[in-house]
Amino acid sequence: MTKHLFGTDGMRGVALEAPLDEVTVTRLGAALFDHLRSAGVPPRILMAGDTRASSDTLAEWVGGAFAAAGGEVVWAGVLPTPAVSHLVRDLGGFGAGLVVSASHNPAADNGIKLVTGAGSKWPTAEERQLERRLLALDHEPRVAALPVVDETLRARYLTLVAATLSRDALSGETLVVDAAHGAASAVAAEMFTRLGARVDLINGAPDGRNINLHCGALHPEGLAAEVMSRGAKAGVAFDGDADRAVLVAGSGRVLDGDDLLYIWGRALASDGALPGRAVVATVMSNLGLEAGLNRLDIRVQRCSVGDREVWQEMELSGVALGGEQSGHVICRHHAVTGDGLLTAAHVLAIGGRAGRTLDELADLEHFPQVLANVRVARRVAIDQAPELADAIRDHQASLDSQGRVFVRYSGTEPLLRVMVQAPTAERARAIADDIAAHAHHALG
Repeated sequence: MTKHLFGTDGMRGVALEAPLDEVTVTRLGAALFDHLRSAGVPPRILMAGDTRASSDTLAEWVGGAFAAAGGEVVWAGVLPTPAVSHLVRDLGGFGAGLVVSASHNPAADNGIKLVTGAGSKWPTAEERQLERRLLALDHEPRVAALPVVDETLRARYLTLVAATLSRDALSGETLVVDAAHGAASAVAAEMFTRLGARVDLINGAPDGRNINLHCGALHPEGLAAEVMSRGAKAGVAFDGDADRAVLVAGSGRVLDGDDLLYIWGRALASDGALPGRAVVATVMSNLGLEAGLNRLDIRVQRCSVGDREVWQEMELSGVALGGEQSGHVICRHHAVTGDGLLTAAHVLAIGGRAGRTLDELADLEHFPQVLANVRVARRVAIDQAPELADAIRDHQASLDSQGRVFVRYSGTEPLLRVMVQAPTAERARAIADDIAAHAHHALG
């Protein structure tokens, strides 16, 4: 398999090691300047990062090289990834946005994500062009100093998100918000408070090393316990860069992206605001989402994994709502990329308008599902590993229409992701374990 610098969500790896070493990252900054200039768009970028200890260094390398090449950098400091998307659209005049973040990955990792001047994730073809420019460079670019942080951008982002709802949209809500010690730490409580909620913030004290550590959207069990112990109406958990959200009902029940798509899609359809009565979901979404929406005469269109792929399918088909089971949700009425703060606020507001709790709203019936991450030594195309391919095919045939098997490589980690949906949890686990065993044998 061809190894590319960019995966499903930008360039990612262990911070300060290849491909996030100084030479590669500074060359990326210089190549980005050349790319934007040759494309005839302004060589001007808006840049932000998350709370990892390495984020400032990577920002200085990539942004400093871009500036030294002749470009203009607007530095927003620590902000959620979707803030860059909102701001480049709102302010205009940017050739691109750039975010230094590894999203939900642990603190030792980091990454670089690119946003178009229109706010969406860069197309894969354009990333490949940028890679070729980078790899063609044979010198170490000069690096200029970054400008000071533009402190007005944080407030502008909050205003943009809050303006998508009425000022009292969350009046009466009591929320526990888990910021994952990430980019949401300095914005989430203020945003929900602006909308009328009373907020208790947890895991909002980043130290550069604790981002996503046993907290946030990947570990919602801690938030669930806090919601129940505090008697809150609901909870919201973000990942490190706050582009995804997981909600927790007052009972402690965790709601994933499929639940959020179901609630939001049903509400939009009721309001006549769901064009084509269709929702985009990835191949990883639960079969229960499809069954539940079909009963409401709402069609589910499947696409590949990744919020970029979700948005591209939405654009292609004119669909207004799409997302991933992980909690990345895009509503084109308000954004062109996943924004955890916006998603959580709108889903909570749906309950407020209807006078219903999250427990009452979230009545989607999920098929039993098992997700397994298998660490691998080699990334071999699955159809070139006959033993593994045969196991996957046989299990899918045995499930017929009563379940699904989906296997893919992670775009950012040395993992094979195995998803199995089946009539019972026991059968799903047995199938996932068998596929994992074949993967270990075939891939190391």
